Amino acid sequence: MRRQFAILLALLPLLLAAQVGDLPRSTPAAEGTSTQAVINMMDSLMRLPECDIHHVMVVRHGKVIAEMHPTPFRAEDSHTLYSASKTFTSLAVGCAIDENLLRLDDRVMTFFPDKRTNRVSDNMAAMTVRDLLMMASGIKPDGTMRNNSTDWVKDFLAKPVDDVPGSRFQYDSMCTFMLSAIVQRVTGQTMLEYLQKKLFNPMHITVADWEMSPDGICTGGWGLRVQAETMAKLGLLLLNKGNWNGEQLVSADYMTAACSRLIDGGAKETVPPTDGNQGYGYQVWQSKWPGSYRADGAMGQYSVVVPEADLVVVILGMKLYGHEELACIWNHLMPGIKAEPLKPEKKLQAKLEKLCSGAMLSLPKGKKTSKKQMIWGKMMSLDPNKHNLKDLVIADDGQFRMFFNDGTEERIDMGYGQWSYSQLNGYPVYSINAINRMQGFAHDFTAAATYAWTSPTTLEVRIHYVDWISGTTFTFDFDKHEVTMRDTYPNSKPETVPFTIQ
Repeated sequence: MRRQFAILLALLPLLLAAQVGDLPRSTPAAEGTSTQAVINMMDSLMRLPECDIHHVMVVRHGKVIAEMHPTPFRAEDSHTLYSASKTFTSLAVGCAIDENLLRLDDRVMTFFPDKRTNRVSDNMAAMTVRDLLMMASGIKPDGTMRNNSTDWVKDFLAKPVDDVPGSRFQYDSMCTFMLSAIVQRVTGQTMLEYLQKKLFNPMHITVADWEMSPDGICTGGWGLRVQAETMAKLGLLLLNKGNWNGEQLVSADYMTAACSRLIDGGAKETVPPTDGNQGYGYQVWQSKWPGSYRADGAMGQYSVVVPEADLVVVILGMKLYGHEELACIWNHLMPGIKAEPLKPEKKLQAKLEKLCSGAMLSLPKGKKTSKKQMIWGKMMSLDPNKHNLKDLVIADDGQFRMFFNDGTEERIDMGYGQWSYSQLNGYPVYSINAINRMQGFAHDFTAAATYAWTSPTTLEVRIHYVDWISGTTFTFDFDKHEVTMRDTYPNSKPETVPFTIQ
């Protein structure tokens, strides 16, 4: 028994590593796709302004024909999905329906008799699981509720329902949270536990964690963290109507409805059409390429499915107005999709491989040393700031040490002309301010950092949280004794803070 356990321990790293590279690999030409078209798409993505691309995967006929993970991001790194998490929630609902644990027409209030207020309005009483799936609860969205409440279910059910449920699309992440709460009520498991049993185990998805509400419910509408290849698997499951390697994991009827236009999406039609107004299914967006649809998350998290081309494209990155990434698919990749395999394109294939393997997020341009480097090893004490940083030290060995007001400390190795990796003691920068945010995430985040002296008196340190999404750039001006902190979230305001050297 002891020997078997030792063998299992020895194999465990290999079993976990197999999560990356599960899907078969091929080349674009072998799968009827122009290699130049793939190059054009990859190149256009990397050139998008004010955009960081973290992961790209192209899957044709069930095989990965190209993938790019620009340094410092790596294939094995997890990535937070924001609202692309919603599509996984929909799959959990579909599985529960298949098990006869709930129905689309079940009334939401019936699942939570302990959360009822004194009087339930007619519209609230009429709200169904289907209405939540279609973002048509009838409740005016309130993006701040999760920031102020510790009982999200009770407070959601206490809200006024101004519209007749099912009549009008109003995008609301709390609708998806309610679906997660329903799945937990009927299964007796968190939604992540339920998905692990029903989908993740059969699909060999071994790396996943999900943010939890204050009272222990998967957030549902956001907060899932998985690898890029898991998003490719999601796209294939949607493409194949719930079938995975011959096993029907979610009923085809449910999947067909989920990936259809069931409601108008709330945006008026425009000419030309956009990806934002093509309609919505069960937590799945319709896209403007005919017949296509997608999982879609804030800052540009996509698993795009084009059934007519037997194609899935995954893009994960950081850009607020992310439909420019989708345009790269439509404008550059789709013209290269062919019905039959193409002749081998060896020179273009070598060019594609070089492009993908050499992709890297930009490094600060400057020198490795400066006369001002004498400040390394000295404490810089900051004025009050939004990051709650108290002191900073850059050690002689290039280690960036940050001390927070709560007494905690981070030590991050910096590389010059390259990225150096460090494990975090705390949590990375996050744009969501929900109560107990990040509850449920494993404490294993990784930071990659690089630096350069951009002038004799200016030092720039860039940090990316590679198994998350965000990052922060610190720019030190040693003439003014100021540091400017810029989070990578689009539209986030930089903060300039004075410091004194101790």
